[in-house]
Order: sequence, then C-alpha cells, then structure tokens
Amino acid sequence: MANDKNFKVKNALEIGGSMKTSLGTVTSSNIDLSTGNYFKDTTNTTTYTISNPSPVQSFNLELTGGTADVANNFNTTIYAGSNSAKTITNNINLAGDGGLVWTKWRSSALGSAPPIFTDTERGVNKNLKSNTSDGEESTNSIDSFTSTGYTIDAGDGPQGGTNYNGANYVSWTFKKASKFFDVVKITGTGGSRVIDHNLGVAPGMIIGTRYDANGEHWHVYHRSLDDGNQPATHALRLNSTAAEGDESSYWNDTEPTSTQFTVGNNQNHNGGSHIFYLFAHDTASSSQIYCDGYTKTGSSQDINIGWSPQWLMLKRRDSTGSWYVMDTTRGFTTDSNPVTLKAESSDAEGGLGNVTRTSTGFNVTSNSGQKWVYVAIREAGDPAITWPATVKWPAGITPTAPGIGETDLYTFTTDDSGSSYYGYLSGDNLS
Repeated sequence: MANDKNFKVKNALEIGGSMKTSLGTVTSSNIDLSTGNYFKDTTNTTTYTISNPSPVQSFNLELTGGTADVANNFNTTIYAGSNSAKTITNNINLAGDGGLVWTKWRSSALGSAPPIFTDTERGVNKNLKSNTSDGEESTNSIDSFTSTGYTIDAGDGPQGGTNYNGANYVSWTFKKASKFFDVVKITGTGGSRVIDHNLGVAPGMIIGTRYDANGEHWHVYHRSLDDGNQPATHALRLNSTAAEGDESSYWNDTEPTSTQFTVGNNQNHNGGSHIFYLFAHDTASSSQIYCDGYTKTGSSQDINIGWSPQWLMLKRRDSTGSWYVMDTTRGFTTDSNPVTLKAESSDAEGGLGNVTRTSTGFNVTSNSGQKWVYVAIREAGDPAITWPATVKWPAGITPTAPGIGETDLYTFTTDDSGSSYYGYLSGDNLS
C-alpha cells in the first residue's frame, strides 16, 4: 500500500492527492475551497457561504473580530473636568473624516452650564450653545481634532466651558459618515437655496443655525413633523421647548433628498455664516440611525426600531416639552427612570421617568394622544456570524463570533462533497 498513491482513508483527508495547502481567499463572503485549505478573513464578514469542496476535505478559517460600524461613527464619553490639558480617546477619526462633538455639563452640585457644540467645519475653540440664540464664541474648549478623538485646552476653566475643575461632563461624538451623519457649512447668498450633502440617504433630521450673529434660533427639520406630511411646513427649535410651528422660510417647504436639502432665506442670510447638522434616516436592517415619530396610545407602548438604541433624543411636538437626551453610558437601560439631559437647557442631569430601552427599540408610558419625534442611534456590539445551514456544531451549539480585535480559529470537515460540514471552534482568542 505504500506505493499506492491513490490510497484514500474513509471519512478523512485524501492521502496522496492535492492537499491544497496554499492560503485561500474569501471573496464577497464566499470561501472557495478550490483555492486552499487555510483562510483568513479580517473584513468582518457576517454571512458565509462555502463553494467547490472536494469529496473529502478539511479546512481552517481564521477570523479577527472587528468593530461594528456604529462604534467607528459615534461615541459617548464621560469625564471629569480638571482645568488641565486633557485627551479624549474615543477611536473616532475626527481629524481625517470630520464631525461634531456635543459636550454637556452633568454636575448638579456646581450649578448649571450650557451644552457646547464644536465641529470640524467651523474649527477648534469655536463654540455654539444649543440653549441660546447666541452666535459663535471663540474660547478655550476643544483645541485639536485627532485620528482617535480630540484634545481639550488646559486653560478651559470657566464654568461655561468643557473642562471646569471638579465638574462632570458627557460628550457625544458624531463622525461624518455615509448613512449616518454630516456637517455642512455655507456662506449665505439670500433667498431659497439647494445645498448638497453626503449622507447617501435622505436626512431624518437637520439642525441649522446662523452662527456669526446673535439672535438666531436653532431651527430643526424632522421628517415626522406635520404628521409626517411631505413636504413638511412645520419645524421645531432646538433652543426652545415650544411645539412645532410653521417655519416655511427656514426649510422652504421642500423635502430633502439623498443628496440635497433646501433652505429658505432665513437659513441663507446673504453674507451670513450658517452651519447644518444632518442626521440620516436609514431603514435598512443594518442601519445605525433612525429618525421617526409616534402618537402615544394606551398606558404603555413599544416603539419598534428593529434594534436596541444606545442613544436616544426625544421631543414632544404637539405641545411644549424638552429635548430629552439619554444614553447607555449614563444609565439608559431597562430601568424606567433613565438619566437624561436637555438640549435646550443648561440644567444638570435629571430623570424623565417614562422611557425604557428594549431589544427592538424603546417603551414609553407617557399620556395617550401625545405626539413625539425622536432620533435613535444603534447600540454597538460585536457582529454575529451567520454560517451555512449545512454546518453542524458540537451539541448543536454555534460558537459566538470573535470579540473586537480577537482572533478565533474554526475548523470544518466534509466527507460528502459539501452536503454537510462538521464545524469546531479549534482556537479561541489566539490574538
């Protein structure tokens, strides 16, 4: 038998045949077994297929877990002020991709301080306050945007800033990214105007203001205002608790598209400097952000997004009410009393008391008949893997996907030309 080069062992690898020991390729989530017996995939594929197996073949697949897209585009950071230079590392590439940092004072014992907006389009140490109609202030705050976050100036000591000694802060970082968020700055030309954006989908909410003069409100377009009628003629104000009202001179009664939005003269003052923050509305199952509205019915109501949010901003639109902001970092859980902050207020943290997070969205217990709008950002997590139905795992238990930055090794064997495979987690956290 030693001279029989075609000898085969049943239910094992072919001996004497082609062992395909070269490194194979994973292309468009397909593992092509005609190219090798060992495969590496660091592209964070979540659904695999297997093709071109030999009658009997084993192969290995090495996977390195990646970060869910939303973690590259959004982050919540809490920190203590120190009045000394501070580096915030949130792994958001603001220097390369641009975006917005929204910082809010949390400390009730030290009084109150305004919410601060700093973005890469206007530049560092240039602050806008969402609780006032004041123009831009050039003062110490964020003094650089980096590839992993941003830095705060050592001299940022005033109570109204972002680094007051002993105060507690939260910052929400939004990166400019397709189907997520965009920042657009213009110099006004007067009259109505069509403006380009880079979301790739229609925005669900746009916040805009003139920042080179005092007295200009923060005007908000939301797709669910005016009972969802399009083009919507109603708007809200971020710096106000007021209900929605007719503000056609701001959004020109024109529905935004996947590439453009339209403003009226009051968002396009001739020679004025205007800034716009665009929040995408993505209905795909893989979406990172969702903008919608609801009318409250009954004593308890589930709002179904299709996934669990890590950040949620709510505003009642049919009556006065605050812009409530909650996030999982500060306690937005299944608890019925999440810790909230208000976009239009300098108040410290407080409770809302009628919102709970669920696995598919959130639950509300506000009074029946109330009309609300919201923006939700998806919870970040390790992507799950969908294996072919032909793969059989020990005891029928599918192993979990590798964690972020973790490398796992999987071994698969077929003895029936790929009609079925036996899968094993043969190496856990090899990184």
